[in-house]
Amino acid sequence: MAYDASQLLDLVAETLNDLPKQVFEVLWTDQDYEACRIYQQDRMVIDGGKQIERHVMLDHNGMARYRRYYDTDDPSVGDHMDAITVPWTQLTTNYSWDELEIKHQMNSAKGFIDLMKTKRIAGLWALADLIEDRFWKTPNSSTDKLYPYGVPYYLNMINADEATNTEGFYGGTIRYQNASTGTACAGIDTASVEKWKNYAAVYTNIDNTLMKQLRVAFMKTRFKAPLFINDPSDVRGMQKRMYADSDTIAELMDFADAKDDNHSGKDVLGRMIVNDGATCLINRLPLVWVPQLEGDTDPETGDTTSPIYCVDFKYFRPVIHDGYWMRETKPMTDKGQHTVYTVFLDGAHQNLCTNRRRAGFVFHKALAA
Repeated sequence: MAYDASQLLDLVAETLNDLPKQVFEVLWTDQDYEACRIYQQDRMVIDGGKQIERHVMLDHNGMARYRRYYDTDDPSVGDHMDAITVPWTQLTTNYSWDELEIKHQMNSAKGFIDLMKTKRIAGLWALADLIEDRFWKTPNSSTDKLYPYGVPYYLNMINADEATNTEGFYGGTIRYQNASTGTACAGIDTASVEKWKNYAAVYTNIDNTLMKQLRVAFMKTRFKAPLFINDPSDVRGMQKRMYADSDTIAELMDFADAKDDNHSGKDVLGRMIVNDGATCLINRLPLVWVPQLEGDTDPETGDTTSPIYCVDFKYFRPVIHDGYWMRETKPMTDKGQHTVYTVFLDGAHQNLCTNRRRAGFVFHKALAA
């Protein structure tokens, strides 16, 4: 019996002995795929433009004062606005199968797994791992437009030479993957604009000192507009989340458990339950384990950082391009491999921070000078 190409695409199947139809296991790389979840659930969709741009007011005009009768006025104007600009980044994956692979399997009466499904999952798995990896990294250099601006691009650690500045709005140096550094973040240079720095703190141990530092960080990164001013921010109903490596989280769980006097003798792990979501809560925020933070080292100094990130997704915004995210092509062939069908999946995305002082903070171990 002869089959044309369109019929073959409908009969994609791979035979495996004694296996239930469409059932197989995948040995996933990550436990949660947090970045992929964010891009699917907490993303912002932008419909075009060669790059993404937002405006930010970094200071007031300084004209407010108390006055006496008949005081003279001296009005002045100035430019108080700056532009946040970030480029789009593009990603892709693909999966292929040969026409003969289909013919080998399509007449089998045994249980089968859809060949298209296995190939597609393999391609998407590679894409998911790529997204997770780059979400927790800076680009390779200050001129690198290939990779997205990951969390460390906006939430910078404190410089090694700032020994006296151990906590506060001192995060102003981006450490790129090639060990170079820079202070220009999304078009605004923190070397000249102090208010574009993020909150950061150095910690030593998981103890009461760290708890106090965290309380201060939560207070100092919580900004509210005066009651007589309508806040012009485009505030979304997104939550904050906290992230760290497994050792840091386990220590925090031990610390919390030591403060808990209510667990019973049978409860070996205390009241801290290792569940499928957050491992524990800090200030009622879920603390999520990120495998990409395991053994995290500073690109510039090589020091182990053991970072604890707090990210407020109201102001740290993963964005995707409208109509160009997870876009799959139809199966296509090439004259060089005329019996091979390939599907490409493409997308454009980026991470946009509209307010670095409100976007969260990072705690980390001290960097060597």
